[in-house]
Amino acid sequence: MTKDTRHDRQALIDRLAPLILEERRREAEYYAARHSRERPPWYFLNVNHPTIKRLYLRYIQRAFDGKPLVAPLGDLDRVKFELAMLHSAVLRELDAEYRSASAEVQPPPAEQPSTK
Repeated sequence: MTKDTRHDRQALIDRLAPLILEERRREAEYYAARHSRERPPWYFLNVNHPTIKRLYLRYIQRAFDGKPLVAPLGDLDRVKFELAMLHSAVLRELDAEYRSASAEVQPPPAEQPSTK
């Protein structure tokens, strides 16, 4: 098992956040297109929980790059916060899953011209 540096961890978060955000958007579009009342939760964590709120406020004050963020966070920064709450081993597993999924995705076949 390797020890992650802070830089490695941040690189994982930076790589995963846009992928997860895009997945959330696709899922939201899917449910919206079907006018479904059932929609999966957008966020992983409830920042109004007292413990999570404490971590959230600390995160805003000391973002990874050392610059404070402005609340409320944008969608991408919110995903980065949520990922920052996960253990490095979980981040590595997610990274492997998303890499594997992107390798499996094939572009749709080109439409064949009609022979009629």
